[in-house]
Amino acid sequence: MEAIRIKAYPKNKKQIQSISEFLNKEGIEFELVEKEDFVEFLNEIESSLSQVKQIHEGKVKKERAKDFLNEL
Repeated sequence: MEAIRIKAYPKNKKQIQSISEFLNKEGIEFELVEKEDFVEFLNEIESSLSQVKQIHEGKVKKERAKDFLNEL
């Protein structure tokens, strides 16, 4: 199955429900992503990129992946 990304800008909850009902009627699997979740995801990406930049510049010591995963 190929995934596509569609951005929609509904004006109210009724429009969101209509989109959801249409996709269900067509048998299309979908996932609604709240804007707040996406913003949080972007913030995590920016933080990770900042850490990579600091490692690259020698400001932060590089950590082995195995050690990092063990901390989780």
